[in-house]
Amino acid sequence: MILEILVSSTPTDKTFFYKECSCKTDQTVVGQLVKVKFRNKSQVGLILRKHKHLKLNFKLLKVSYLLEEIIFTEEIIKSMTFLSNYSCIPLSLIFKQFMSGYIANVGAFDENFKILNKLSAKLNIEQSRALKEIKNINLEGFKVINFHGVTGSGKTRVYMKIVQKKLETGMQCLILVPEIILTKDWVTEIRNDFGICPQIFHSSESKKKRAKIWKSVVSGETVLIVGTRSALFLPFKNLGLIVVDEEQDQSYKQEDKIIFNTRDFAIVRAKNSSCQILLCSATPSLETNYNSLINRFHKVSLTKRINAIPLPEIKVVDMRGQKKIISDEIEKSIEENLKQNVQTIIYINKRGYTSFVICGNCGFVKYCKNCSATMVLHNFKKKSLAYFLCHQCSLKEKFSNYCENCNNNNFLRFSGTGVEKVEEEIKKKFPKIKTTILSSDFLKKTGNYEKILKEISTEKVDLIIGTQLISKGHNFPNIKTVGILNIDYLLNDFDFRSNEKAFQQIMQVSGRAGRKKIRGNVIIQTYQPQHPVIKFCKDYKIEEFYNWEINLRKKTNQPPFSNFISIITSSKSKQNASKEIEKIKFDLKKNFNQLVIYGPAPSLIEKKNNLYRFRLLLKLLKNYKSQAQVKKFLKSLLSTNKTRVFIDVDPINFL
Repeated sequence: MILEILVSSTPTDKTFFYKECSCKTDQTVVGQLVKVKFRNKSQVGLILRKHKHLKLNFKLLKVSYLLEEIIFTEEIIKSMTFLSNYSCIPLSLIFKQFMSGYIANVGAFDENFKILNKLSAKLNIEQSRALKEIKNINLEGFKVINFHGVTGSGKTRVYMKIVQKKLETGMQCLILVPEIILTKDWVTEIRNDFGICPQIFHSSESKKKRAKIWKSVVSGETVLIVGTRSALFLPFKNLGLIVVDEEQDQSYKQEDKIIFNTRDFAIVRAKNSSCQILLCSATPSLETNYNSLINRFHKVSLTKRINAIPLPEIKVVDMRGQKKIISDEIEKSIEENLKQNVQTIIYINKRGYTSFVICGNCGFVKYCKNCSATMVLHNFKKKSLAYFLCHQCSLKEKFSNYCENCNNNNFLRFSGTGVEKVEEEIKKKFPKIKTTILSSDFLKKTGNYEKILKEISTEKVDLIIGTQLISKGHNFPNIKTVGILNIDYLLNDFDFRSNEKAFQQIMQVSGRAGRKKIRGNVIIQTYQPQHPVIKFCKDYKIEEFYNWEINLRKKTNQPPFSNFISIITSSKSKQNASKEIEKIKFDLKKNFNQLVIYGPAPSLIEKKNNLYRFRLLLKLLKNYKSQAQVKKFLKSLLSTNKTRVFIDVDPINFL
């Protein structure tokens, strides 16, 4: 018998042929993991096909041995193949991703990580109704459910009831969350409400722990995983349910190594496993909402908060003609909240102190040495520890109030407003206020996140200033007011999704207010108070927003009525990157004359990590019959080009 084997060491779709090994075990099967000699090295391989007879003009090597009788299911192989073809990713790289948790002879897994005891949190009337709706859809077989619920409505309790049922039948369940820092919160909630202690799986866990979880998943021993994107590449043996929490979150899109959308691949894995998948959100992605409208997905909604407290009142403040960073309305709310011993959130999606610095003498702007991006000033309140940081390549330089162009001291001027500058402004007005900042820069130190959350939950801080991280799944019971700053930059972004992103951010961060005892309030500062998105948010016209946005997309054939594919060439030589993207465009027009092509043009961030970048954007209408051929052509570029080529199918980032 001849075995057709995929190896992970070469980034192609190419497979290789070997003879069966003369081992004592039973006959090899498709999906089996094996050790093979490949290019004089021992490599892990996956049996994709078996052939009785093949005419080959070369001598075949034998498979060295079987790997602990580890077998990938048919579902895994089908899902790998689909992702490879759809997202233009070499199949071997996807296989490598599935094998990233494997370590030979890692040992048995600790049995403490199982169901602890049978608890079951009670559901209110609306939650019970939603659970019944989901059960009526039929828990058996492939189903996609758009589980929409306003912030604080208790979606987790509902889907955990379904998880419980699946676990009782011996099936495996996967709960996906958008950020690593959120996994502990989910696990704590699940343990307290349901007596279940799931396994946490993400890239920051130790290699040994990930390997033990990997082994226990492939054997069927571990039944419940809470994890981030990487958890979707675990080799489940008997997958019965997938939950994608905060499904609209952009963190689910992986944009390095292999480029894919976690939510979309989760749907593929659910389909090939013939299991149910729940897409949960207070602000579903437009694609999910549209698929519900055309009855491709089933929609189930929760319209009320658990505690029956109304959603926060939203007030819009017109900032036209004002120069203040923080409006009088927000300042007044902070003052009142301090008197009432309740907390305030200030949301501004800008890290650091200021967006860029400019010399007041000569106009010189501080740019990154490696990228065509400005350096962002951080930690300015501690002058001796202040530093410049590039948010593209993470280059860090010590701050000096010195212009390297005109050689003048103390002429640097600060433009733009970040979380640190907001904190500085607030403390000028309220010197005794206790503040904390919740952004990725402040959470890098081990234990920082837990420390900050504890300070917030025990009410040791009066005011929290945060980036979009603050909107992701947090339950801060003592928050009364949320102030939203600088939303205009998002409303006027060049991205066709700018309306959707702004709406989601406003709704998500607004949902942090008034979650327990008292009704909250939200204050939106804007220079565009008449913008449709602002009006939809103010009146909680969620369905109206989605219908409006879908009609806008339909008129211009934007997704979901078409698909975008972004092609980026990258090289140390600007000329080579430009030349290669022009060649790709020429070949595309030659082979696909009906294809809509935009560009080429330099990327918005033309230089990143000392590499020059050029971009093409393809638009493929849904009825375009040559989609598969286009993707096959693009895929071939990855293995034949010396200049680096990146293919991003359904991009969410156009930088």
